Amino acid sequence: MNEKVSSYRWVMAAVTWLMLFSLGASWFCFTPMIVMMMEELGMNFEQVGFLVALVPVALVILCIPGGMFADRFGIRPTVVVGCLIMGVFGLLRGFSTSFPTLAITMFLCGVGYAIAYPNLPKVTGLWFPYKEYALASGIMFTGMEVGIASSLILTPAVLLPLTGSWQGVFITVGVVALVITLIWLLLAKESPSNLAARRSKDPFSGKIKGVPFRKSVSAVLSNKHMWTVMLTCLFLLAPQIGLLSFLPTMLELRGTDPTNAGLITSMISWFMIPGSFITPMVSDRLRVRKPFIWVTSILAAIALYFTGTATGSALWASVIVYGFLIGSMAPIILSMPVELVGASYSATAGGFTLVGGYIGAMIAPWLVGYLSTTTGSFLPAILMCTAFTGIEVVCGLLLKETGSKRQLNTSPSP
Repeated sequence: MNEKVSSYRWVMAAVTWLMLFSLGASWFCFTPMIVMMMEELGMNFEQVGFLVALVPVALVILCIPGGMFADRFGIRPTVVVGCLIMGVFGLLRGFSTSFPTLAITMFLCGVGYAIAYPNLPKVTGLWFPYKEYALASGIMFTGMEVGIASSLILTPAVLLPLTGSWQGVFITVGVVALVITLIWLLLAKESPSNLAARRSKDPFSGKIKGVPFRKSVSAVLSNKHMWTVMLTCLFLLAPQIGLLSFLPTMLELRGTDPTNAGLITSMISWFMIPGSFITPMVSDRLRVRKPFIWVTSILAAIALYFTGTATGSALWASVIVYGFLIGSMAPIILSMPVELVGASYSATAGGFTLVGGYIGAMIAPWLVGYLSTTTGSFLPAILMCTAFTGIEVVCGLLLKETGSKRQLNTSPSP
């Protein structure tokens, strides 16, 4: 008998895509305006790096409480609360008059981001049958990359000329975020009416048993392979966010006009999209994970270095290759926790892995800013990000191969 699924699932996919678009645009609309804001607010690169890091700081602090809030009150209202906070304080960034006021509004914008973001992936499990999980998740999460890439392009090319100031850009992006939140409020539903019946027919849901929180945490933290996966995620996200946050500024200071600097940087996000679909499918087909981490990391380190130092066609080629490669690794790394510890512990294991990534995203922008301020050059920061990717090579070699366990396990691996 064919499984009955709600056609409304694609509406949920669409509004979730919009929310992720809004999250990506709200965070990275800041980066093409760094030079302008430094001049007006008297900031240095270290302070800029601190500002970029405030969203990951909020994620580290609030991703678990945000998930618990959604478990108690539901995904729909939790996402509304998070995106309202993000939209309001994202808008209020446009009224900042100093580094402290900008830092406060950036952090509170990040608070909203941290409440909403971890709960959006749950839409897949609620609305889509198991056989459509990968496709639905892949489609929805292109929203984040499109949001980042669009903000990098449209901020210098359209929004700054249209509004006349960085303050106007923040206000515009904040208004857009609030409009998208209204769309979510009007169209999003908590779950399909046939959820219980559908789950009873799911080949895996009956095998996944809830476990006490303490037992789940203990199972994850005592698994040495989970620590390796977490560090792999950390050293994937750290150089990515460190580079993406400052690359438009690096290019501007090397003589590239702001519009082209934003366009070049956006290629990283655009080409993460095909990477996130193509390489994981090959990994699944070959039933191996490790080579797609450590070999890809070697190539990514080379591409990152040339992204930070090359010019002309070599620069364009480097950002495209780097984007494809890091897009390739993220889904594979995030598939490994459930393959290591089993589905019963998958939520805790996935959260633990992502916290590692958030810590990397929190530390790297500040370090890039600090090194650039103290040395007067971006080269040490580029070398640091390249070295971080080199550490990811080592982590990839130390990972336990889980490709043969790509079917959903329900018990921990030894």
